[in-house]
Amino acid sequence: ARIASKYDAQMLPLGLTYSAPPVSCAAALETLHVYEDEGLIENAAAMGDYVTERVNALMQMHPSIGNFRTRGLLGCIELVKNRQSKEPMAPFNAGPDEMAVMNQVAAKIKELGMYTFVRWSYIFIAPPLCVTKEQIDEGLAIISEAISIADAHVS
Repeated sequence: ARIASKYDAQMLPLGLTYSAPPVSCAAALETLHVYEDEGLIENAAAMGDYVTERVNALMQMHPSIGNFRTRGLLGCIELVKNRQSKEPMAPFNAGPDEMAVMNQVAAKIKELGMYTFVRWSYIFIAPPLCVTKEQIDEGLAIISEAISIADAHVS
């Protein structure tokens, strides 16, 4: 209370983009130490390779997976109606009437207890840097089950 009372009459400019307050800088520096101490960058690289390996296996099971793009742990599964033509499961900027299949895929993912961003024909993958193989397997099993819905709409 004694320290906080100093700021009753005086502003403490925290969180401003260009002010670089010491508290924000100290928090950022400590975050970098955590990244190093816990090997988060190395884990992200290794788990990113594992995600790629697992999604490539899913592509063999699911004809609706048209493409998978990734950089480390940030990835995107693109669902298509036809792998040859690459016609997307839902067009870019699709309206509600064009989103029926992808809405079902998104609802299934949520129903199975996972949250991820599903937009148009894309399922985004963005686990935390500390993710384990077991957690990746669990998440991709959920996504795989949901993608089965889209598989029924492949021509």
